[in-house]
Amino acid sequence: MSHLMQLFEAARFPGGVEVHTDGISAAMTLDGPEHGSLRLFSLAPGVILSFNRIYTQVWPLAQTEAANILLLNFCLNGRCEVDLDNGQFAFLSQGIMALGTQQVKEAYRYPSGVYEGVELFLDLDALELEPYCLFLEAGIDLTALIRHFQAAQKLYLAQTPAAIQGILSELWVLRDTEDVGRMKLNSARLLLELGRQPYVPHPRIRYFTLSQVTIAKEVRSILLADLSQNHTARGLANRFQIGETSLKNYFRGVFGENLSVWLREARMRRAAELLRDTELRVAEIAEQVGYENQSKFAAVFAKQFGCPPLEYRRRGPRGCAGQLSLRLGK
Repeated sequence: MSHLMQLFEAARFPGGVEVHTDGISAAMTLDGPEHGSLRLFSLAPGVILSFNRIYTQVWPLAQTEAANILLLNFCLNGRCEVDLDNGQFAFLSQGIMALGTQQVKEAYRYPSGVYEGVELFLDLDALELEPYCLFLEAGIDLTALIRHFQAAQKLYLAQTPAAIQGILSELWVLRDTEDVGRMKLNSARLLLELGRQPYVPHPRIRYFTLSQVTIAKEVRSILLADLSQNHTARGLANRFQIGETSLKNYFRGVFGENLSVWLREARMRRAAELLRDTELRVAEIAEQVGYENQSKFAAVFAKQFGCPPLEYRRRGPRGCAGQLSLRLGK
C-alpha cells in the first residue's frame, strides 16, 4: 500500500474529487449529477490497477509529478478521448484497447458521458529499480512489449483480442472485492497474453484534428441548447463551412453515433425528464423537444422506453420495460 499512498500524498486533487483509502485500495469519487469513481490497487511498487466507472464527460486530472508510465487502457463500455502528442485525437470505444507512454495533459474526457474500463499503470522507472518478481517469473518484458507495439512512438490502438477479453472479464468481477491476489495473477496473465499478440492496429480507428473535434462538440452544444429547433445537418455544416458528410463523420467519430440517432435519444431523455419532473401536457413536451406531431412523438417515445408518455409519467421510469435502452450521457 505504501507506493499507492505515496502517489496520493504527492497528488493535488481538484475540487469535487474526494479520496478515500482503506488499507487495501484507494478510491477517487465524484458525486452529483456528474459522478463516477476510480478504485485503485497497488499490486506492487510501480504497478497500479484501476477500475474506472465514470458517468461524466470530464474527469479531473490529479496534478502529479511527471512519470515514465506505461499505461494500458481497456474500454469495456462507453467512450474515451485520447489526446495524442502529435495534436490528433482518437477515441476508444467498447472492446478497444490502448497501450502507450503518453500522459494526459489536462483532464480525462469521455464524450458519451459514460466510461467503464480497466487501466494498468506501470511505472517503468520504479520497476527498473525494483523489478516485480511476478513479472520476472512469468517472463514479462515491458521494454520488449513497448517495442513490439511501437508504443514509444505513438499510442497503439486495437481491437481487444478474445483471450484478453476473457482475462478482463475476470478482473472486472473483482472490482468491488479485496481479492488482490487474483488481481495480481490476472494482471500478469493479461501482460503475458498481450506479449503474444501480433501487432495489428485497429483498421477502423480514425484520428481527428483539434478543429474537427471542436466542430463535433460545438454541434452537440448547439443541439442541446434548444432541442425544439430542427437543425439540419446541411445547415450545421454550412455554419462551419464544411461539407455535410464531413460534419457527420466528425460527429460519429467523436460521439460514436450517427447525428440523427444521438439527437433522437437526447430528445427522448429530455422528454422523460419533463414527464417526470413537471406537469406539462404531452403536447407541450413534444413541442419542447422538437416534435410538432404529438402522435409521432408518442410513438418514438414508446419505442425508446417501452411505454407511452402518460404511462411513463404514471409508472415512473422503473415501470417501463424499454427504459434501459436509452444510453446514459449521450
